[in-house]
Amino acid sequence: MKRILITFALISCYIQLFAGGSIEGGGSNRGSYLSSGGFIILPHDIQVEAYLSERDYNYPPPTAEAVSITTGTGSKDGFQYLLLGLKGKKEPFNDVPPLNISFCIDRSGSMSGVMPWVKDSFYIFIDSIRNGDVVSLVDMNSVAQVLVPPTKINSKRDREHFKRQVDKIQANGSTDVYSGIKKSYEQIQEYNGKGYISRVIIMTDGMHNFGAMINKDIVELAQKKSDEGVNISTILLGIQTGTGLMTDVAIQGGGSSRFVSNHDEMVRIFNTELDRLLVPVVRNMEITLELADGVKLDDTWGYQHSTNGSTIQYKLPTLHNGDYETVLARVKVDKTLHDNEIGTFNIVYSDLFGQTKKTGPHRLLLPPHDNDMIQDIRVREVEGIVAYTDTLRNIAEKAQKINALEHSLFQYQKSSPQYDDIVEQIKVESSQCRFLIKTVRDYLTKIEDSLGRESYQRYYDVLESYEDSFLKLDEAYP
Repeated sequence: MKRILITFALISCYIQLFAGGSIEGGGSNRGSYLSSGGFIILPHDIQVEAYLSERDYNYPPPTAEAVSITTGTGSKDGFQYLLLGLKGKKEPFNDVPPLNISFCIDRSGSMSGVMPWVKDSFYIFIDSIRNGDVVSLVDMNSVAQVLVPPTKINSKRDREHFKRQVDKIQANGSTDVYSGIKKSYEQIQEYNGKGYISRVIIMTDGMHNFGAMINKDIVELAQKKSDEGVNISTILLGIQTGTGLMTDVAIQGGGSSRFVSNHDEMVRIFNTELDRLLVPVVRNMEITLELADGVKLDDTWGYQHSTNGSTIQYKLPTLHNGDYETVLARVKVDKTLHDNEIGTFNIVYSDLFGQTKKTGPHRLLLPPHDNDMIQDIRVREVEGIVAYTDTLRNIAEKAQKINALEHSLFQYQKSSPQYDDIVEQIKVESSQCRFLIKTVRDYLTKIEDSLGRESYQRYYDVLESYEDSFLKLDEAYP
């Protein structure tokens, strides 16, 4: 029976560890982190949008406008892929309007292991803020408190005061995320709407487990404040991160979400990507994809979207300084198209100065039939990511089935017919998982060879970790 228990820990234990998941929070960075510890990522934790948003696919930077628009199409296995790439203008940090930032630090007990990262990152943050920017500091566990009220930064002395307050933070207690972000929003109000860019930054593991408010209340608060011009960015830390809640908060709150797996990565974000967390160059972007007659939507990925017949509408609350986003649709063409046009993209947004901008229609033309490899290199790379995430979901579903099968083994005597039948089913599922791993790895390698560069190394690491897990499973049932 010991051999079964080891296998049960290998497969079922890592499924039980996670009960939630979602833009970079549910992407390959977190996936690599979890798989390196022997965990299988749950199906609902695999967010295709998060994987797509992790790279810019060499989208050209904008010249005159706040955002550049790149389109592409490709054909694969009877489907057409429609791509829209966005690249925000990169304004020099010193040229953007003054900032009004409330920094909220989760100091609950579950943050004890990562609190040194949080403190080091805040030191970088406060030293990077310009004179004239406004900063406030809140921390929270089961209660929220203001450590430093809104302060216009004017000197080294101001910065040292913030650092001393952060030094005093000790991790303990439960987590009331609602009270923390509510208190930060309150600090923002004094300078909001007075020419400042207002933003809440919360650093947390997202494990909201205290207080009267539920997750829905937190997301609704973030959306309400976004409508008032105050966005929120979430920085997620640790293996138990509640990515689903905090990613939803960032999306509905018009901000960005980052999952951080180690101290060095945290330092890099605050050293090099601070403006990508804080400074919007585009707000309230609405993208309309109008499909031609005879074109049917199969699936689409691209943040908040709704479908009404042949019209798909996407909403992107904020595009940050120098940031990039990708919208992808997979469609089926059922009849001959007029002028080979599959559809059009039209885009409306507000720039940094509140001016309404419109662009489009951007025509999407039927690509040539691709026998083996999609011709458009961006669409080719993106379709590889979709194939990879589909495989991860298939593997996760099979791992869950293995989990259930292993539970049922305890009902039977070893070497009984029922026991042997269940073991055989486990071995079949494990073998199929290893086949899926090999198939998608070979496919991604083929795409990389065609691109002439490495593009999926992090994915290979995850697949290798998965393969090791299933090989150990096979060894447990000789």
